[in-house]
Amino acid sequence: MFENPLSNDEILQKVVLFEDMLSEKSFTFFDVEDYENIIDYYIDLEMHEKVNAALDFGLNQFPNDLTLSLIKVEVLNSKQLVDDSYMLLKSLKQFYPNNIEVLYNLGKIYAITDRIQTAKNYFENAFDLIRVNDSYNDLLSDIAYEFLQIGQNLQAIHVMKRIVEIKPEDESTMMELGIAFHESSLIDEAIIYFTEIIDSNPYSHIAWFNLGTLHNVKEDWKEALFAFDMCLVINEKFTAAHYGKANSYIQEKEYQNAIDTFNESFNFDHPNSYAYCCLGECYEKIGDFKKALIFYEKSLEIDDSQSDAWLGIGVVRDLNNQTLDALKFIEKAINLDPENPEYWYIFAEFLSKLGKITEAEDAFKKVVELDPGNIDAWIDYSNFLFENTSKTRAIKEVERAIITNKGDQDLKLRLIAMQIASGKIADAKSKLIDFQKNENSSIQKLFEIYPEIKNIPEIIDVIKKEK
Repeated sequence: MFENPLSNDEILQKVVLFEDMLSEKSFTFFDVEDYENIIDYYIDLEMHEKVNAALDFGLNQFPNDLTLSLIKVEVLNSKQLVDDSYMLLKSLKQFYPNNIEVLYNLGKIYAITDRIQTAKNYFENAFDLIRVNDSYNDLLSDIAYEFLQIGQNLQAIHVMKRIVEIKPEDESTMMELGIAFHESSLIDEAIIYFTEIIDSNPYSHIAWFNLGTLHNVKEDWKEALFAFDMCLVINEKFTAAHYGKANSYIQEKEYQNAIDTFNESFNFDHPNSYAYCCLGECYEKIGDFKKALIFYEKSLEIDDSQSDAWLGIGVVRDLNNQTLDALKFIEKAINLDPENPEYWYIFAEFLSKLGKITEAEDAFKKVVELDPGNIDAWIDYSNFLFENTSKTRAIKEVERAIITNKGDQDLKLRLIAMQIASGKIADAKSKLIDFQKNENSSIQKLFEIYPEIKNIPEIIDVIKKEK
């Protein structure tokens, strides 16, 4: 905690003298640095009662000493005595109004008590003072962390940029910076920033890695692959870059390249559950179901909470015409991740395939509840209702989907087709006239959805007239 000018033996002598004073209930004079060293010794040994005793004696002799007072703040915080800590800090602020550590610790207290704006102000004040007093640069990482904790990512980014400016070799901060940019949706700004870092330091493998990750977010897979390759040229053992590169290949549907990339990563790091699960998916996509199952099962051997692996086994079972058997694996995935709409979607399709109408309907409801912007899910759900339960309810669900998704064209066309198929020709004509007046898309898609339209003169007349 402190820089000790004394040797360990000298510090131990001070500790012995202090303990003699406690046991004999006598008085020995120690200066402030002695108390700091004694307290540091006890903190290292986690002798909390002795820490408190040394603090009490020290502050009794030097009641306004800043260092001892700040140690007292830490001790109070560790005991969750926030009010006592706050009162002490407010008292210190009267004597040290511009002390960076006092301001920082006050910010922490306000953050703990959910007074976010006040906490933010104190952290910003501390940061501003550090910029003109670089002796406190070590506190920058703590301030960045506190900004992240209270959801102030933009402020955290400013602080972390300063850290990287001071210490370009700080890989941990560089990684955190990439995450903060991503979570703040500042993707383009981040790409510019890390490109500038690379211009000044082309051998920064973390900057290349962050650049690859950001290009993946933008779905610029080729640019991402280049960045990950550059990262691995500089540091071939950087497993995260192998995984990022493999993910880019998966998005490009280059599954064999993804498999090769994962296998290459195993030369430098032990396979983990995630990597095995991704390998299972790759083999599933290229139709090697036997290997897919092997890797999904390997994933679960390492971590049986890997929900995607349970899902993958279910999908492969279904592809092998074992849909009934597949259900229990999908159910396991859902139990592990009950708010995942993809899992419910696949579950609904399997149930529908097996003729489990009630269960399938409940699953489709869950999908659109969890992911109301999924147009395909709404269409499949409404088609399911139309074919299996109620045409009227199917139409109502499409109408609800249109409202939810701000008049999506595909949903509007689906509604028209359903109205025609259920004999609601007048409603369909009205919707079709409105559609052709307000939408720029081709009406041809309506014929693809419901080819029988060509045999309904009333509808054909509307299409021709509006054209």
